Amino acid sequence: MNRSWRCLVCSVESDSHSWNLIYLQKLVEEHGATVRNLGCCTPASEVVQACRDFRPDLVVVSSVNGDGQHGVRVLLATLRRDGIEIPVVAGGKLTTSEADNDGVRRDLLTRGCAEVFTGDSAVSDLRDFLAHHEWTPRVRPVLLHTLPAAPGPGAEVLSWTS
Repeated sequence: MNRSWRCLVCSVESDSHSWNLIYLQKLVEEHGATVRNLGCCTPASEVVQACRDFRPDLVVVSSVNGDGQHGVRVLLATLRRDGIEIPVVAGGKLTTSEADNDGVRRDLLTRGCAEVFTGDSAVSDLRDFLAHHEWTPRVRPVLLHTLPAAPGPGAEVLSWTS
């Protein structure tokens, strides 16, 4: 990685596990990212606000309690409703039955996940995903200066830079 990119790591609201998030933070940092770890039991509204404030290039969602599918669905719907278009990947134990992993994966991909990682190969698949994508920092607005407006106190002018 030549350029640093930004990643949010979070869980779903119903998942109180944190060890997996610390592990994922370190793994993603090894792939050149600056990571903001939102911790466990992350409400979708908090992820939305972090996306607005931090402007990540990727959101990594982890769940180990078996209820992750529902939480990821809620998060994807909330991001879409608020007009936030950032790649989201999810993984871990997203259902209570390993036999349902393929169906859960298809469901979450259909709902907008960039990728879903489950089962014994989840961590190595995530590593491959991170290694084989060119992570280019997202374009972020930068305030250059204020120009006077006629009439009124002033107008902000934005320039888009990476």
